[in-house]
Amino acid sequence: MRRLAKQRGDNPVVLGLIGTGFVGSHLAHQFSLTPGLRTAVILNRTAANGVDAYRRSGHDIDDIVVSDDVKTIEGAIDSGTPVVTTSLEAFTALTNVEIVMEASGSAAHGAISTRACLEAGKDVVSMNAEADATVGWLLKSIAAQNDVIYTISDGDQPGVLMRLIEYTEAAGFETVAAINCKGFMDRHATPESIKEWAVRFGISVPMITAFTDGTKINLENASLANATGLVPERRGMHGIRTTMATAVHDMVKTFDGHGVVDYTLGGDFGGGVIVLGYLDDPVSVAPVMQYLKMGDGPYYQFFRPYHLVHVESPVSIAEVVLDRDETISPRGPFVADVVSIAKRDLEAGESLDGIGGFTTYGEIDKIENTRGLLPVGISDHAVMKRPVASDRPISLDDVELDEESTLVQMWREQQALTPK
Repeated sequence: MRRLAKQRGDNPVVLGLIGTGFVGSHLAHQFSLTPGLRTAVILNRTAANGVDAYRRSGHDIDDIVVSDDVKTIEGAIDSGTPVVTTSLEAFTALTNVEIVMEASGSAAHGAISTRACLEAGKDVVSMNAEADATVGWLLKSIAAQNDVIYTISDGDQPGVLMRLIEYTEAAGFETVAAINCKGFMDRHATPESIKEWAVRFGISVPMITAFTDGTKINLENASLANATGLVPERRGMHGIRTTMATAVHDMVKTFDGHGVVDYTLGGDFGGGVIVLGYLDDPVSVAPVMQYLKMGDGPYYQFFRPYHLVHVESPVSIAEVVLDRDETISPRGPFVADVVSIAKRDLEAGESLDGIGGFTTYGEIDKIENTRGLLPVGISDHAVMKRPVASDRPISLDDVELDEESTLVQMWREQQALTPK
């Protein structure tokens, strides 16, 4: 970040931001505090929300331009005037935007917007695990075809865990497990049961429902799995109930092998993440690690007590702009997917309502175990053809997909890229 400030402090990176919900609005504010970075244009489906994000970042509301005209937007950007647009077509046509941050939080909107930006020759940093876990390999392939970068951002768990994995492996430790830390889960939470919490925290109801029913953590760990090759040992992962004091013992006892993604449930981890590393060197390593209060080995817990979302995302932007470097993205065809599980008894003729809804939650599994099952990312508006009992997986044969959905079409494209 010092290099970004030094090299671009007087000529800030011109950034386009997509989405101004809970995360996007905080990103806009964070970027206003970051030397060398400027949120030049916001794309949002509701213009008023984009204007409000600028206002909360310190701009006078009377100075904000709202337009869907390319020349008007480019003129505003060149003059340093904040501008909001509702037109994806206009946004992707802008010639004076250097990089895009996608933060819509919607699998469909995020995937469509990201694809359009990549095909227009723009680098994209994404804060959208929903889109990445659904069609991330397609997006990565499109980026490569257009000689641009697609990466998930630092700050959210996949990016933060990737940094920690790189750190521990560079020090010679084998990754036994990458662990997301979760305080509470209710797989049958609904937008109705969770509404009070959404209002309290100012987060959209579908988003906080997906947090609570576990879909979000499964999607995040799928993003990490597809970038690293780490996989869940079982559908939905173990969800280890443990504490800082006993985590190493409990994890080693739980896992059958190495190379795992999972999560802790409850405990005293806060918003942290863990990499469980392994290095069996009783002569040179173990005595030093004991002295450094890291335990007796050969298993060691590398714990980071926080992930700061918008606060850390500028690092990913700087790495793309300065070094053409990614934080985390799919390394090839998926090794894990997140499948739809019935949140209650479902009847024939019912329409599913997707991530964070009343009808399904998502669970990660190895890709070979997900063949023929409905990915949660494309479940929205799928219609049940037969009953499925609560807590049972929903197969593709159980539903009629919404073939008009662009996301479903993108998923089919991705399937065609995947070796049989």
